[in-house]
Formats: sequence, C-alpha cells, structure tokens
Amino acid sequence: MNYIRVNQVGANSLDRINKILAGVQGGIWKVTSAAMKRAGETAKTRAGEFAASQYAINKNDFMRKVKIKSHIASEDGGVVSMSISYSGNVIPLLTFNTKFSRGGEVQTQVKKGGAATVLKHAFAAKIFGPISIFERVGTSRFPVEQKFGPSAAHMMQNDEVIKMMDETIRETYEKRIEHEITRVLAGIGGGRK
Repeated sequence: MNYIRVNQVGANSLDRINKILAGVQGGIWKVTSAAMKRAGETAKTRAGEFAASQYAINKNDFMRKVKIKSHIASEDGGVVSMSISYSGNVIPLLTFNTKFSRGGEVQTQVKKGGAATVLKHAFAAKIFGPISIFERVGTSRFPVEQKFGPSAAHMMQNDEVIKMMDETIRETYEKRIEHEITRVLAGIGGGRK
C-alpha cells in the first residue's frame, strides 16, 4: 500500500477563512474539510491519467487494478490534512506496451520514454488463464514464472505522478474554498451537492 499525504493545502487562505467564519461554530472545519474532500476526489479520479502519463498503461486498465481510499483529519492548530492510499497487486506485463511474435520474441515497455526491452527467454502462453508472458527460471523447460509490471501503488510512487497529484489537490482546493465559504454563510452546510 502506498500513501500520498498532503499537508498545509490552503495555508495561505486559512487566516482569511478564520476571519470570515469567526462567528460560525464549526464553520472552518466544514469549509476546509469539504474543499479538501473535493480536491481528493478530483485527484483520485485523475490518478489513472497521471499514471498513464508516465507508464505505458491505459488509464482505464490502471483504474481497474487499483483500490483508492482517502482520509481527512484535523490536526493541531486546525490544519486539515488528507492522505490518499493506493493498493493493488502487481499488474500482468501484457497490460503494458508488450508485444509478442509468432517466432517467440517478446518486447515490452513499462515506462514511457524509453525503448522497448526484448526479453530473451520469455514467451507468451495460455497456462493459468488468459494469455500471459512467462519466462523460464533456469536452462531447462520448466519451471516457468509469470512476468509482471509494477503494481498500481508502485506507479503512484513516481515523483512526477506525486507532483501532478499534489498540484491537482492544491488547485482544486483553492478553487473550491470560495464556494464552500458561501455555502456555510448561506446556512447550507459544508457538504457538497
């Protein structure tokens, strides 16, 4: 399982929110948590897009292979923080940019930007279910092992993916905070509709 933790989103706007909502009991928590929740949901929705920008995987394939959870908490000093966790198993190599020929050559590219790698002792076969890529462990015909790419959680550890997630959360939070302030002042509450 991999976590992305975001702290101090909107720290610059916190003083302003405190002044505007000084007379509204629980208003600061409602506003900041609702804006943070929306920011987290936006980032979770775009996670497949971010992973697909760095890895040779379709964003829909990525989203089918990942489990995403988020948690929002209030820390000392009223700072709202959020953590997003990613989990999932390793992803079969054929899900990435992997090709095989009738002659037995297997080429694969897991990360974008690099050349495809030829796997010398690998082959495509239908052994345990759908067609998969296998490789002989030794010089004899058996045993063989199935080849996998990284897990979805591992892909989310990529520095560029983390940077895109962080930017998305911060931008969405800042855009959403004004709307949430208006909702609380109007007596609608801090949740979104």
